[in-house]
Amino acid sequence: MSLLRTLPALALGGVLLAPPALACATCGCGDPTLTSMGAEQPFTGRLRVGGALRAWAMSTGTAGEDEVSTRELRLDVSAAWSPLPWLTLSALVPLQLRELRDFSLAHEAAWGPGEAEVGARAFVYRDREYAPRFLVSVLGGVKLPTSPLRQDATGRVLALDAQPGSGSVDPFAGVGALVFLGPWSFAATATAYLPGPGHLEFRAGPMLRTSVAAQAQASPLWAFRLGVDTKVEAPGTLGGRAHEAGAGFAAFVGPDVLFSPAMDTVVQLGARIPVLNQLQGGAVPTPVLQLSFVQDLG
Repeated sequence: MSLLRTLPALALGGVLLAPPALACATCGCGDPTLTSMGAEQPFTGRLRVGGALRAWAMSTGTAGEDEVSTRELRLDVSAAWSPLPWLTLSALVPLQLRELRDFSLAHEAAWGPGEAEVGARAFVYRDREYAPRFLVSVLGGVKLPTSPLRQDATGRVLALDAQPGSGSVDPFAGVGALVFLGPWSFAATATAYLPGPGHLEFRAGPMLRTSVAAQAQASPLWAFRLGVDTKVEAPGTLGGRAHEAGAGFAAFVGPDVLFSPAMDTVVQLGARIPVLNQLQGGAVPTPVLQLSFVQDLG
């Protein structure tokens, strides 16, 4: 449990110790909008680094019979670089603490590096070169099986839900749109995932994630955002049999507050609250809490 206290300190330290920006991102893209990682306007040489700390939990099964509770605290360290004005390359490496507790109070926990992602976003339309108002992009990438199969102190393999990663190669592809209209901005993405076979003969089903957000920027220092995230996932397989727990549809709604304590630095605090849950296997998600920061270095 010490990691639960350590990760917030790491995230806060990253914000406080971030190096000074080498250039002004607003000057490079022509727009002063505060943006989170993945929602920025590209320009040649733009380099962003960031970290996002997320906490969430989910229970599956029937209370008192076969209920299983999973909790996770995750720190994502990421970077995005635009070698060309229409292309952004990205990489993400997670550090995770995952805990599993079942109805008999049996407990399993694992922590360490999770599964890295690499990707690229190509902007296929922008209404003008400098300070564009409308941008459309296509994206693609892959999640890599960089998290090994975890065992306890006796050498026993931990349960599937206690594993920080699936051990699979998961390609993904999607489309996105950005709109910048003075103090208002909008972002939308839709990303499809096609997981491969992974640990313990498990293969997750195909999944589609969407995200839509509207943002109002009251000043150069802070902004308020309201986002809607959805997930629809087909049943997977476990040992060659259908595995439906967690499959289905869920929608989350919640606010974010973005704040800029220094030039080219953005801190974001937010939550996503489940408002529609049609997940199978008795799966019940909790709100997702997030604290993140982004620093432009070029």
